[in-house]
Amino acid sequence: MLLILFTSTLFLNLGNSLICHQCEGWRGAKEQSEKENSCWKLNNNCETSVYCVKITEPMSSSATYEPFKSECWRQNILVVGPGNSTVVENGCYDVIDQAVPPKKWKYCFCDTADYCNSEGHAGIFMVLAIFIFIIDYL
Repeated sequence: MLLILFTSTLFLNLGNSLICHQCEGWRGAKEQSEKENSCWKLNNNCETSVYCVKITEPMSSSATYEPFKSECWRQNILVVGPGNSTVVENGCYDVIDQAVPPKKWKYCFCDTADYCNSEGHAGIFMVLAIFIFIIDYL
C-alpha cells in the first residue's frame, strides 16, 4: 500500500510543474579549498511552470574549470544583449552584458524532464532512491 502511495505521488507531481536543480557549482578541476559545490547536495531544487536553466560562465582557455548556476526560469523572455531580447525555447543562448570588456555567459534552457538542468547525475540518484525504498518496503 505504501509503495502505491509513493508511486502515485511521484506521478501526480510530474504533471503539475517542472522540478529543476537550484545550485551553484563548477565543471572540471578546481582547488578543493574553494567554495563547496552545492550541486552535490540532492535536496537543492525549485519548481517552475516555464523552464529549467543552466547558466555557465566560460573561462579563459587556460582555466581548468567552468563555473555554472542551475535554477528555475519563470519567464519566457531573455535579454541576450544591450537592447536585444528573444523568446526562450529549449536550447542555449549566448548572453553579453554592457561591461567593458563585455562579459559573456551561456544560458541553456530545457523543459523536457525534471532535473533537465543537472550535470547528469540526478537520474541515477532517483533510481537509487526508488530502489532503496522498494527494498526497504519488502
